[in-house]
Amino acid sequence: MYDNPNSFVNIKTKLNAILTKSKLVEAGRIHMVGFDNLREELGDRWEAVRDRVFNFTEKKLQAHLTPYDVFFRYGEEEFLVVFSSMSNEAAQLLVGKVVEEVHQFILGSPDTSKIIIKSAVQQVDGELLFKDINLAEALSDATQKAPGGKYQGSVLIDHDDLPDDDIKAPTQHPVKFIYRPIWDVQRKTITTYRCIATRMMSASYMAEGYNVLGIVEAPESFVDIDIAALRSAAQTLSKVMDNGFVFACNITIHYETISRSDLRRAYIDAAAKLPAELRRFFIVELVHLPIGVPAVRIAEFASFLSSLFRAITCRIPLETKSLQAYSDCNLFGVGVDLMDVRKSEGDVMKKIDHLAGLASTARLRTYLLNVNNTSLAIASAAAGINYLSGKNIGETRKIPGKVITMGWEDFLQLR
Repeated sequence: MYDNPNSFVNIKTKLNAILTKSKLVEAGRIHMVGFDNLREELGDRWEAVRDRVFNFTEKKLQAHLTPYDVFFRYGEEEFLVVFSSMSNEAAQLLVGKVVEEVHQFILGSPDTSKIIIKSAVQQVDGELLFKDINLAEALSDATQKAPGGKYQGSVLIDHDDLPDDDIKAPTQHPVKFIYRPIWDVQRKTITTYRCIATRMMSASYMAEGYNVLGIVEAPESFVDIDIAALRSAAQTLSKVMDNGFVFACNITIHYETISRSDLRRAYIDAAAKLPAELRRFFIVELVHLPIGVPAVRIAEFASFLSSLFRAITCRIPLETKSLQAYSDCNLFGVGVDLMDVRKSEGDVMKKIDHLAGLASTARLRTYLLNVNNTSLAIASAAAGINYLSGKNIGETRKIPGKVITMGWEDFLQLR
């Protein structure tokens, strides 16, 4: 808590009231933040930066102290800090940290050997007497008193036997690709598989899709995943074809990959290096397009991608009101990932029925991803959705095999 120096309550009266009710001086819980050394170093420049120093100090004290601690202006150029429960040593280090940050802010490179901490030692005739303590010495004493630990600010932390510069991120598992079937509702067959990036994360959690990137820092990460998926799918398809089988492969391409010319060129170059007899089995799905992206932009993407691959589809929000713009872009179809939908099952079914009607009018194929129960599957098929995919629909594989027939009796096992 900070008390304004212009408060009608007299500072000394308040301080005397605090001191008479406790043993705060003896406990080492009253300290002063002063600027004698800083004023000496700055010389004539002190007056120009004085207000900035006070404002910065107030902010730092507010940030570091608890709601039960008190600080206020004491004299013309000092702050008095009264700690509610912190030990003398910890209080000294915390006050030292604040002064060090002030020096860093003004001078750029604080010298702890020149920073003085003032701790109250006694009260004489209504005035506090203070003892000067060198911050560098206080830090050294604290380290010697606690050889089994180290200080983070004013808090003693158990020593972990690791040097401070050896903190590393957890070991990352490599990204792997799996193939999840897409069920053709009308033909009741599985001939198409989605190529999905996966990575084992912490606590045995398996991330999928672009979530394997964790916290992404650059668009280049998306194109790296897209190119890796493209190559993995091509290698898998080549292996399958050598064994006398074939399958259509669905791969995603992120908006970041195709919206930037340099990343788009890298992706096109990678795709162009693949044999044409493999690329003709690829269906490319545009994903993570921003809401409101112009139809002419989607048409541009579809145009150059269709020259490389079998067909182009686009993932859309379930609430999409019109599909005519997507139809005008010469897309093969549009789809929704139900993993991203946070609505009741009844609401989802209504919107799926509406989407299927829009698609029929626009002459677009439709697909749903992450269908997780029988009722949604049945409702989607009844609405006219063309393709369904989910963890319980068919068997996820490392390498797809022969064409699979899948009837409605198989859905009775879904939960």
